[in-house]
Amino acid sequence: MRREKSSRPTLAQRPGLAKTRSEELLSRRRIDLVKASDYRFREMFESADVMSEGKTRDESEGATYYGSTSILLPFVSRGGGVPDDRADELLALLTSDPHARIRAIRVACIEAQVRAHAPIGRVRAELFVRRDRRGIRVDVEVEARVFRERSEPGAPETARAARGGRATRP
Repeated sequence: MRREKSSRPTLAQRPGLAKTRSEELLSRRRIDLVKASDYRFREMFESADVMSEGKTRDESEGATYYGSTSILLPFVSRGGGVPDDRADELLALLTSDPHARIRAIRVACIEAQVRAHAPIGRVRAELFVRRDRRGIRVDVEVEARVFRERSEPGAPETARAARGGRATRP
């Protein structure tokens, strides 16, 4: 009987022994916690300057909306709600805070639905947050399926109801 070669490394191929350093008894880490007011975010996004472009394209899988929405949150000095002296902090927060990002995506979804002239389905969105000379700009790239027909599979119940159909639950 023939023996198969083992894939296990030999002793010569393994790393040698090494001394470990001892673990420190105590360690300290400082972090900054930031609490943002959801009410103030809502105010800022409701009073933002919004500009959108995009259209629905017919594709083999069905109609799909492609577009982008630019949301400008103006500085206080420009008549907005973003404090001029805290713009960098707010910029960092908008980049990472999921609640603020969802607000921006909601604005973009409303714009997409208006421009598509029909209910939209699941949205794929990509956000870019940057400082502008007038404030903080959030650009949202949007892609969403458009439901034009009542009997279209996967159309949300609320979309059917919005078109005059009956929304029923099983």
